[in-house]
Amino acid sequence: MFEVEKIIEPDITLVCKLDKEGKIKFINKSYTDVTGFTEKDLLGESHEIIQHPKMPQVILNRAWKYINNGQHYYLASKNVTKNGEYFWTIADITSKIHENKSTAIYIRRKYLPSNVKQEISKLYDILFGIENSGNGIEIAEKYLKGWLEDRGYERLEDYLINQFNGEKKLKEYMTTEVSDKELFSTDPNDMDIDDILKFVKKKKRKFWF
Repeated sequence: MFEVEKIIEPDITLVCKLDKEGKIKFINKSYTDVTGFTEKDLLGESHEIIQHPKMPQVILNRAWKYINNGQHYYLASKNVTKNGEYFWTIADITSKIHENKSTAIYIRRKYLPSNVKQEISKLYDILFGIENSGNGIEIAEKYLKGWLEDRGYERLEDYLINQFNGEKKLKEYMTTEVSDKELFSTDPNDMDIDDILKFVKKKKRKFWF
């Protein structure tokens, strides 16, 4: 399982919105088209449902550190489909603390270019191997730190931004199909599953997706 790669088109944007616990409260049509999961499969479930089992924990820990602090983060992510394929994305993650409400997490995912994917894939394989060879998270963290220092970076996010020739170009790439206004238009904390399904159907009729 997860041996065959699914390549997504560069003009496709997968959108999901999570509550502070990481439970999926909203997805767009591209999300179901690419992953093969239905709205019923995903709504109310942990976002980890599409996370590849060999994503290094040290990478996820770093991402959640920023997310839990209400900070924006870019993450190279290996994901899975319902029928057992895998696919790579660059995830644009924003956590927002709404006034008098809980934190909501907004995620855009797009195609990860091949040149970036090749190096990140090698890095993640090494980190996952270290984590599962008895050396653990601490050794994997030291390896990642050294890998970044060799390339002149402190954070993996900064490495990713540089691969896209700067944050401005990466931001342009991530917002080509789904703008910030559209992404943040709905607070997932305000929505129950019936509301979400009505919203999705309404948007489909307007050909928004």
